[in-house]
Amino acid sequence: MDTNQRNRAATTRRIVDALEQILSTDGLEGVGVGTIAEKANVSKVLIYRYFGGIEGLLEYYVRLGRLVPHLTSALLEQIQPVHPQDLATIWSTQVLKLFRQFRASRPARQLLKATVKEKDPRAETISKNLDSELTSLVEQLPFVEGGDHLAASAVILSALSYLTIQAQNDRPVVGIDLRSEEGWQRIEEAVKLIYTALNKVAMESSTTRMVLKPASVVPGLW
Repeated sequence: MDTNQRNRAATTRRIVDALEQILSTDGLEGVGVGTIAEKANVSKVLIYRYFGGIEGLLEYYVRLGRLVPHLTSALLEQIQPVHPQDLATIWSTQVLKLFRQFRASRPARQLLKATVKEKDPRAETISKNLDSELTSLVEQLPFVEGGDHLAASAVILSALSYLTIQAQNDRPVVGIDLRSEEGWQRIEEAVKLIYTALNKVAMESSTTRMVLKPASVVPGLW
């Protein structure tokens, strides 16, 4: 990497870090070219040159992998199930890990909250790219051929997104206090039960085929 590339990479990191800090303190409403430029100690021109503006920067940030993990082929091979009943644990572990990260990150929660806003170009950019990232993640994880894994995932991910937004708004859902760890523990146990049921359906269905790792291959830790 030459000097210009290193400088650009360092500047990009400063801009992204500035965006993240502003999201954390002021939410999406506080995000602007001027505020980011000042926080990152760069010129506004650089932000337009690198990203084309705020929407381009938001798209870059959502697709960066800080919100939704980018699974490598090595990791996917590592977590591929050996036994049919392993699917429920693989599915629930990945999804619950994702939403624990959302709940722990204020910038992530702010962007998730923005996905339900109407008539806002920045919110539309966030929603479109976050959905693309989630779709990519879900498409990598079924380990099942046949069935409508995408539709099932849409129901579960949408429910968890809504619950995360309601928690941020300090609102209970069906009487469950989503600001408490006890409340979220109940939600997580329910998600595990749903995935266990989906795993059972996949095992018993004549129209699905599980893609399993040969039992001779020792599974790695995940």
